[in-house]
Amino acid sequence: MGALPKPRLPDGPAKTLFDALHDLHHQAGWPSLRDMAREVGCSHTTVSGAFAGPRVPRWGLLELIVETLHGDVERFHQLWLATSANAPAVVAQPLAQPLAQPQSAPVRPRQLPADIAGFTGRQDQLADLDRLVAEPADATAPVVISAVSGTAGVGKTALAVHWAHRIAGLFPDGQLYVNLRGYDPERPMGATEALEGFLRALQPDDAAIPPGLAERAARFRTLVTDRRMLIVLDNAQSGAQVRDLLPGTGTCVVLVTSRDTLPGLVVRHGAVRVNLDLLSLDEAVGLLRKLLGTRVDDEPEPAVALALACARLPLGLRIAAELALTRPRTRLADLVAELGDESRRLDLLAAGDDEYTAVRTVFSWSCRNLQPAEDQLFRLLGAHPCRTLDDHAVAALAGTDRVGARRLLDPLCRGHLVEEDTAGRFGMHDLLRAYAAEKATELPDLPAALTRLADYYTQAAQVAVNTALGERARDWLDRERPHLLAIAPGRAGQLSQVLAGYLDTAGHYADGVTLHTLALKEAAGDPHDEATALNLLGVVRRRLGDYGAATEHHQSALELHKAAGDQAGQAAALHGLGILAWRLGHYLTARERLEQAYELFTVAGDRVMQGTVLYGLGTVHLQLGLYREAVDHHLRALELHRETGNLLGESRTLNNLGNAYERLGRLPDALDHFRRSQALNRQLGNQLGVAVAHTNLGGAYTRLGEYDAALAHLRAAVPIYAAAGYRIGDVDSLCAYGLFYLRFGQHDQALDHLRRAVALSQELGELDVQTRALVGLGDTLRQVGRRAEAQQQYDEALARADETGDRYERARAQVGLARLYADEPEARQHWEAALALYTELDLPAALEIRVKLGGVEQGAD
Repeated sequence: MGALPKPRLPDGPAKTLFDALHDLHHQAGWPSLRDMAREVGCSHTTVSGAFAGPRVPRWGLLELIVETLHGDVERFHQLWLATSANAPAVVAQPLAQPLAQPQSAPVRPRQLPADIAGFTGRQDQLADLDRLVAEPADATAPVVISAVSGTAGVGKTALAVHWAHRIAGLFPDGQLYVNLRGYDPERPMGATEALEGFLRALQPDDAAIPPGLAERAARFRTLVTDRRMLIVLDNAQSGAQVRDLLPGTGTCVVLVTSRDTLPGLVVRHGAVRVNLDLLSLDEAVGLLRKLLGTRVDDEPEPAVALALACARLPLGLRIAAELALTRPRTRLADLVAELGDESRRLDLLAAGDDEYTAVRTVFSWSCRNLQPAEDQLFRLLGAHPCRTLDDHAVAALAGTDRVGARRLLDPLCRGHLVEEDTAGRFGMHDLLRAYAAEKATELPDLPAALTRLADYYTQAAQVAVNTALGERARDWLDRERPHLLAIAPGRAGQLSQVLAGYLDTAGHYADGVTLHTLALKEAAGDPHDEATALNLLGVVRRRLGDYGAATEHHQSALELHKAAGDQAGQAAALHGLGILAWRLGHYLTARERLEQAYELFTVAGDRVMQGTVLYGLGTVHLQLGLYREAVDHHLRALELHRETGNLLGESRTLNNLGNAYERLGRLPDALDHFRRSQALNRQLGNQLGVAVAHTNLGGAYTRLGEYDAALAHLRAAVPIYAAAGYRIGDVDSLCAYGLFYLRFGQHDQALDHLRRAVALSQELGELDVQTRALVGLGDTLRQVGRRAEAQQQYDEALARADETGDRYERARAQVGLARLYADEPEARQHWEAALALYTELDLPAALEIRVKLGGVEQGAD
């Protein structure tokens, strides 16, 4: 056959498309319409109409014709899109008129999994999805959502990923993908976890991630606003699971797959539902043809029988095809006969609409070709508690080395029983995992294998903690943290102690509570282990601002350690109680408990903890106004930390020593120590230490009047505190911001931050910061002329200072009252009270007040 007549069309996208199609027909050697129709699976009249025009053929037909002619499908898809009236705006917009971007270069994630090999059929559904992107992006319009629903194994993910790859070019700002594991029998992915992954993909590596769902959802919507992005939410359980993952801008398109029809998503958010049924028989055979080639045409009837035996389920068809490929000399008819026997034995393929039983038989067929060791590993990979494993962990589970593990994994991956992700981790589809777990119960070696896996993780965690200065070690801990928690049951006490320091410095307090609570439960009946877990729980509860629970934990631990005569344990409990007493403003009690802890650690010969207690004592002496003693304790602590190589203790001591120098008016020395502390914490990966240094640097620069530097440091600390849920940092940050705005003359913002600082410090019982914030609040109200309210704040600050014995904040409150009364007689008595306190404290402010009382006019605040 020769060339077909071209339609006569005016210049434009349609003419370009038809010219390209006829050129492709020429390049392919002008195959006949009937030959093309046979390949495409339609009548020759339909194919003729596609070439004749003037109406542009539907994309599904055009795609099949282009594939038959061995053309560039993606090129023709772009030409096809350009033929619609609105398509030029869609296609050209990212190139000619990109949407406004932030000043810094945005992160453009490309998270789509690899396209599905041999994808076939689903033309109507692909056309439905194509219509979603036929309109130009409109940031003011509702977000475009499509919900692809259907039974398990029907190919929802395959359709979503294939379509996403076809239209990825229309989303230059990136594509996000997450498997929500909606039907995982143990732990579907929550929106909070999914948002963490999205935020990590959209933000720079060092950007903090908020801890709460609402905050993460808000941050996500902010980051994708006005960006042209495709978001694929795969394997959702319900509309509620994805609701917080939806962007708020019409420039994004969201594709959701689920076994559920997601009526709430359709009704509430206007999602367009695309129902995915089993493949038609022609499509099922077509898929087998793509996977098996001429074997299907050589045995057409057995091919149909094979498609029916697999229930026309794409997942089953692919596994059956893989089985056939591994046995190239076996006729399809013989394969069908074998599968028939299995069907009768298991009686599963006739199980109605039960999608799990529809594929279970096929899984068993595939496993029948495995060697015994491969089959055992397949079962074990379904039974372990982690979602995915690297090859080290697989080796431990299998009882072999990495080379042996890879040898066993290769056939499992080839047979699509196990998938390897881009990070080199191995996991399973949830149906396969459930099937493998069921089969694993038949393994006599199962308990031993799970023990080997837990032993590997425990030992590896110990090694990583011991080399925590190494970036690779910390990366390993960050990556494996969920799996370490997953294997914790049965050995939580050991892991609790191994991971306590890492979880603390990394700010994973929620995980700390989970692990230490489990350790406490497993320790029931063992006083030593109970007390150890209680002390660790006390530390985490203190970090979270729950001082009441923390005190109870440490007190219970102290009693258990006393009963057992464990001096080191008693010292740890006393140290925890001492720090809590300081936080609660009970400075004398704090000093007493810390001194007791120091004596016990000295008897035990624990020089690391001696240094830790010494810098705690330094901080308590600072609050008591004993500045020389405070500096002395910190310097002794530094000496011990450096002697024992305790860099974390050194970083904390440097920070607290900076606080002492700031109180003494030695601001250059304070800045130097804050910077050195921050540098060490960065080296250690201790983000909270970095944040605390930021807050302290912000306060010091505020006092120096260097407001740009101060604000930069204060801003840097906030997201770190928020990500960790470190409420003590939150209140310190609020107070520091309030004092900054007060010095900067922005009184409304100062009032807002200081009031919030007072409220949160009251909630926590943090009297030190509360007193400081009350004085700042009084100063702000005084400066805006609200005298009565200012008086009230100063009086409350004096009451808190009397309660704690904080002479420094009492002196500041007296100065505030003296300025409030100005030229009135009452002012002098407040100046004199402040002078007496500053004289006792031996601070430079005493000289300034003496000058004031001598008749020199007081300077500005």
